[in-house]
Amino acid sequence: MNGIQLAWGADDGQYLEPVVRNGTLAVGDILRQNQALILSLHKGELKERPAVGAGISDMLLDHDPIYWRTVIKEQLEMDGQRVGSVKITHTGIQIEATY
Repeated sequence: MNGIQLAWGADDGQYLEPVVRNGTLAVGDILRQNQALILSLHKGELKERPAVGAGISDMLLDHDPIYWRTVIKEQLEMDGQRVGSVKITHTGIQIEATY
């Protein structure tokens, strides 16, 4: 899926802003961008869609990867993605999905 690409703010990296190239908004593949936003957002943080967000920062000391795999898969499917698999390992989260 193509859409407006976002990047972390240049000042302190605490916010996202649209990417501008040659005076126009950059448009391109946003699959991984959307996945990253869904994983990092907590429910209620996105005003326009308060049900969106997996809140993976809460995984830190949790010992139930099956719960988190289910939450992540549900959130990605709510975004319209066709999820092939979600794998949670000690080194990261691997997602196979497409729009």
